[in-house]
Amino acid sequence: MSTLAENQLCGMNFHYFRHSFSRFLDDVAEAGLSRVELWGAQPHFHLGDPWLQQARKIRDDIRARGLELVCFTPEQCVYPINIAAEEAVIRERSLRYFLDSLSACVELESPYLLVTPGWGYADQDAGEAWKRSAEGLSLLCRHAERLGIVLLLEPLTRAESNVINTSGDLARMMEELRSPAVKAILDTAAMVAAGETIGDYLGRFGPDLAHVHFIDGDDAGAHLAWGDGSYPLHTFLAELQGGGYAGSLSFEFTSSKYWLDPLPPMRDSAILIRRELQAL
Repeated sequence: MSTLAENQLCGMNFHYFRHSFSRFLDDVAEAGLSRVELWGAQPHFHLGDPWLQQARKIRDDIRARGLELVCFTPEQCVYPINIAAEEAVIRERSLRYFLDSLSACVELESPYLLVTPGWGYADQDAGEAWKRSAEGLSLLCRHAERLGIVLLLEPLTRAESNVINTSGDLARMMEELRSPAVKAILDTAAMVAAGETIGDYLGRFGPDLAHVHFIDGDDAGAHLAWGDGSYPLHTFLAELQGGGYAGSLSFEFTSSKYWLDPLPPMRDSAILIRRELQAL
């Protein structure tokens, strides 16, 4: 059985968008983290701009600090990206975006690309949105297989999507896709919103649970630093360790209260988790 270790902790730049990417990387190192998840959005790295040279610079800047890029997560919940859209023009734009994201993974040397299933209209049959999502994901899987990149498919809350909300939905989609290039990701906020547990994910996916957005939260679904919400940190860590989880624990903090002073939530979360790991 794997033992959770502090080198699995991972910084993410979502709550650093009011600061330079260099500041983010310096703070990751200062917080004692060794892994990075890159949120792809302005001003740090936006695929709508010419991106090739910027991708190579980001790769080199990460490497120069002795850090490891473990996942590329292009913005796809706020931007006009939806692979399950009824409108063909939106689906085609979205697929081009993710195909470009796969190419960016090659330049960034990121092993994983995070993707979401998209959504259909709430007043229409969700089954049709499922079919469109599966068709788009199948195309992305084929390209990912050729490039040696793995897609991390993330469930969303019911407010965000009517396609994949639970570990059961995710398992069904992965069974349909039948691709070695797709694995599961767990987001603790989405998991709690669906009334599920870490054990549900580990039981369904085992080693195919490849990445975790490891965040505190509340009843409103906020993505918070540890200690700012109500989730049971020790219990979550014990369940992950008991299930042999070996991937990253990534800090996807989205609350605006962290935007102007972003180091403390990342640093203090790491301190709390290190303390709990020693007690496991």
